[in-house]
Amino acid sequence: MWRWHFIAGLVVIPFVVILALTGSAYLFKPQVEAAIEAGINATASREAGTIVPADTLVANALAAHKGYVLKRYVLPDGPDDLTAEAEIVGDGPARYIWLDTHTGAILHDVKSDARIMTFVSRIHGTLLGGNRGSLVVETMASWTIILIVTGLYLWWPRGVAWWRVFVPDFSVRVGRRDVWKKLHGATGAWIGVLVLVMLLSGLPWTQVWGAGFTRAKALAGLKTPGQEWFVTLQSGDPHAGHDMGGAALWKTGSDADENAMIAEMGEMAAAGISLQDVVDKVVPQGLWAPVNIQPPRGENGVWTVRAMPQFRPRYETVHYDKWSGDEVMRIRFADQNVADQTVAYGVAFHEGALFGWPNQVLGVIAALGVVMLSVTGGVMWWKRKPQGQIGVPPMPEDRRIAAGVIVLIVCLALLLPMAGVTLFAALVLDTAWRAVSTKR
Repeated sequence: MWRWHFIAGLVVIPFVVILALTGSAYLFKPQVEAAIEAGINATASREAGTIVPADTLVANALAAHKGYVLKRYVLPDGPDDLTAEAEIVGDGPARYIWLDTHTGAILHDVKSDARIMTFVSRIHGTLLGGNRGSLVVETMASWTIILIVTGLYLWWPRGVAWWRVFVPDFSVRVGRRDVWKKLHGATGAWIGVLVLVMLLSGLPWTQVWGAGFTRAKALAGLKTPGQEWFVTLQSGDPHAGHDMGGAALWKTGSDADENAMIAEMGEMAAAGISLQDVVDKVVPQGLWAPVNIQPPRGENGVWTVRAMPQFRPRYETVHYDKWSGDEVMRIRFADQNVADQTVAYGVAFHEGALFGWPNQVLGVIAALGVVMLSVTGGVMWWKRKPQGQIGVPPMPEDRRIAAGVIVLIVCLALLLPMAGVTLFAALVLDTAWRAVSTKR
């Protein structure tokens, strides 16, 4: 078990550096996307005139891609935003299209996955590997949590002043790697808690831990107020399908799976209220931008409107009857249970949206700290590693320290399923290898 603590550290390094760098880049999504959209807006018509109906705008987008259907329509952010946006899906890659609201012309048309911050998000969340990649990310994040906790435990000074954990004595050197060891430990001490908060606040997005968290909430009786992402409501019956739905302020499903499902459903039946009718209902409400409008799914679905600012407590979801246009359900942050509200604040912090640019700076500091831990940890290992060997450090003289590390790993592995599964698999393989080696 002692050996695997350090082997896990070596395995995690390349992954955690990728996650840190992409995560720090994603913190600046609002600024990056605002700059991109300002460039697109600059090509829009500046002549005052009648606003083109939303249905016409969508029809223009679909005309450019035969066989595609509307996934969502995004309202202009305000009176100064001269473009509406539509995401459409079909047999080919999903497309994201900007449309001039005065002329109806297509101003920009790209693959949804080619949008720069979408691409960064895919690397950060799945390593471009879909659901399997997501499991790898969850595994590496789980092990990083374990390594930080056990690292702080190992670094905590014994027999010297407590503040030496933050300010080690560089004047005293024992061995050629002592400076790197002190840099590694001090960096972990300064940013360890911050990185832990970042990692823990990202767990609700994960497949295994996120699903377990959802089940734990259900067992605790923490019910959701309605349906936000997994909408099964039916027009004319606001209570239909509630058991299959669930409201949440974050999304754990795959975009590719959702796009395929929407494409299979085909075009929405023409009967019922139009997209423009929904727009006319929504605009006067002043919901926080960006506001997405999703058409009904199936023959009798509902129109779904989502206000989706980065600051999750401002999320709001409204469902409208397809036939009458009546409001079927409205979900605000105040309607969420205490667990989901707490997680929403954590998610906002994770994305750098909780308290403006200082939050973004903290996120960058955490990312740089992770890179520093990875570099110093790698250098320490390289300087210690004998030729042709892995170079696992010996057990400490005080066996209680090693025992403490083992206890921490086991306890945390029970709380982090992907770490637990990989730890068990590693121990089985290690035991089998030792048995085979002994027989030889």
